[in-house]
Amino acid sequence: MAPEDEGGEEAQDPRQRLYQQRMQQLQMEMKKKELLRRMLSDPAYERMMNVRLSNPELYEKVVQSLAYVAQSGKRMDKISDGQLYSLLGKMTEKRETSIEFRRK
Repeated sequence: MAPEDEGGEEAQDPRQRLYQQRMQQLQMEMKKKELLRRMLSDPAYERMMNVRLSNPELYEKVVQSLAYVAQSGKRMDKISDGQLYSLLGKMTEKRETSIEFRRK
């Protein structure tokens, strides 16, 4: 065995580690897209791809929510664009904050 092979992870070239990390990220993204394709109608899927570009945090929240539903094993119809739109609206609602001044 060559000395550079003995170290395992430490002996790897940093470029190799970056390559492997990037490949894992791509595989995860492909799994997310596959999940969305199964659960969303075509217009809803297109909307989610636009959300992915404009608001990655919201995209991740929705994907996690849909993954939870998928893992629960409930059989459901594909989510329509209107349903997705209302879901996105609920997830982006901002609570009104108010400041109250009390004078003594």
